Amino acid sequence: MEDIDLIYQHWKKEQHVFNQNLAILKKHNEKDAVHDLRVAVKKLRAFIELYVLLTKEPLWEYPLKETEELFSVSGKQRDIEIALDVLGTLEKETGNKFPELKKYLQNSLAAALKWTNIAVAEYKKKELEAIALLLKEDKSAAIREELKFNLASLINKQLGESKNYFREPHKLRQYLKEIYYWIKIAPENWTGITDYDKEMHLLLDDLGQWQDLEMFNTKARHFRKDHLPKTFPEYQSIKTLHKTIADKEQELLKAALSKAREVIKKAMRAEKEKSVTTDL
Repeated sequence: MEDIDLIYQHWKKEQHVFNQNLAILKKHNEKDAVHDLRVAVKKLRAFIELYVLLTKEPLWEYPLKETEELFSVSGKQRDIEIALDVLGTLEKETGNKFPELKKYLQNSLAAALKWTNIAVAEYKKKELEAIALLLKEDKSAAIREELKFNLASLINKQLGESKNYFREPHKLRQYLKEIYYWIKIAPENWTGITDYDKEMHLLLDDLGQWQDLEMFNTKARHFRKDHLPKTFPEYQSIKTLHKTIADKEQELLKAALSKAREVIKKAMRAEKEKSVTTDL
């Protein structure tokens, strides 16, 4: 029975995580709750995409409209919190301080916190329940008896397609993250699927670090060019920091793409072997 309602079970699990953190945020804004709520949304989004691809039945237009709006608004807060964390790490690594940049980020965070609080207060949970009901009542073989076979084939195919995003690291991370969430719903004995777990985790970790640095560098560049007087010593210090970050990004991206190529090769081999077995 645990295989039969796999997508529904994981939907309900992440819906519960989302609701828990939403309840926390309704009481007070908390950094970890924002993070966990947003991760839950990413997983829910991935489960909807998986359902649509497996059943080939599109859902109604904008099934997560309100939830995506909350995700977008809270993302402003999350990005600034990450930027402050990155700044703290870079200050330790370089031995330099960036007080004006830090003050700018802290002021921006104060506004973003208010925006998140408004979005949380206005959010309604009805659309998540509607999708949960759909998943619970769906009887199609594609997401039930044939799920293991269909999921393995879909993962291999989608991993192969990921090479199309190599020139867009941000989109590559989003694309692979969705596949990773599909892999994580598989029971441990589904070896054709779970074999990717460790490799994908390491690959996504590299891309995640790259994205954090890229986002921070964008904010720092905007602050330096649009707000900070050129006469301030910190102006040149931030300019030098851009180069340090660019070198780190290049190293992380090189490692990530190398791992991605290996995962793609593995997926292509697996799908080829499956085709041969099926033909026999």
